[in-house]
Amino acid sequence: MAIPKTKNIKIADVNLDGRFILAPLAGYTDYAFRSIARKCGASLAVTELVSVAALSRNIKKCYNYMKRADIESPVSLQLFGSNADEFKIAIENHIDKIMGNDGEIAFSFIDINMGCPTRKVIRSGSGAKLLTDIDKMISIVQSVKSASPLPFSVKIRLGFSRVEGGEIERLKALIEQKPSFITIHGRYATDMYRGSADWEAIARLKQEAGDFIIVGNGDIKSKESAIEAFNISNVDAIMVGRAAVGNPWLFRELNSIFDSDDNSDYSIAKHEVIEIIKEHIHEASLNYTEIKGMHFMRKFILKYLSHIPNISREDKLKFVKVETEKEILDLLDLL
Repeated sequence: MAIPKTKNIKIADVNLDGRFILAPLAGYTDYAFRSIARKCGASLAVTELVSVAALSRNIKKCYNYMKRADIESPVSLQLFGSNADEFKIAIENHIDKIMGNDGEIAFSFIDINMGCPTRKVIRSGSGAKLLTDIDKMISIVQSVKSASPLPFSVKIRLGFSRVEGGEIERLKALIEQKPSFITIHGRYATDMYRGSADWEAIARLKQEAGDFIIVGNGDIKSKESAIEAFNISNVDAIMVGRAAVGNPWLFRELNSIFDSDDNSDYSIAKHEVIEIIKEHIHEASLNYTEIKGMHFMRKFILKYLSHIPNISREDKLKFVKVETEKEILDLLDLL
């Protein structure tokens, strides 16, 4: 087992210029953050979870989750739900938006979420709860296939709980439906995000999958952890989630795995951090209105600032109290 020989990978008819993908993160991966991650080297970005129950009822609040920027192409639309008919209706009702006939770029994939472990999603019978019912999993996949002209993928966890088993059976059932790829997070739903992702378990599933494209996910925080994950699991690509929040240039570091020069510099300069923060807060202000955008950015800002040396705790706290874009820009200028 080893690192893939080439940086690029072709999935369905989509050429990806790298093997590191930005994961869907509810409340984080809006078009602004996805765009920044793509500029920093993510080869594909996935929207945050979009409810098919809401889309099938044409609830317009969901449309903001589907907003995308030209730089994002290719980008994947992630849908979640528990009802196969709602998946079909949601896609059919919004096919113009999905295919880019609304004036924005077309989505490249539809990703079916069967891995989210949050209580709200599990209570609805969606996300990782689907892993307890293979028949329902397959009916949803077939519904998506019947409604969408796009290639599709599925994101799963190892299972719902450690005692249930059936990991290989579920994987083979999904592969028989011919998705473009399957992403496997190396935890069970009941683990939430506790403990460490089990890349050995991902390796066993990849071995069963053979040449089928498997994307691994879980605890990738550095070039070293990505190299270890590739060497353990033999996956075709890696999805990165929480570690990229406030640190989108992590993708620059990860891509350096494929550089011929072992001494390549993937560090981030202070002025680059500041420019990324400025871009992000401006887009947040446009997308959510200024005050809401500044509140939205609070969960990013401290993580961004952790990459600026010699900034005091008091100065960091000033950033999470501001209400306007100008106030943040003024604080950044003081740095």
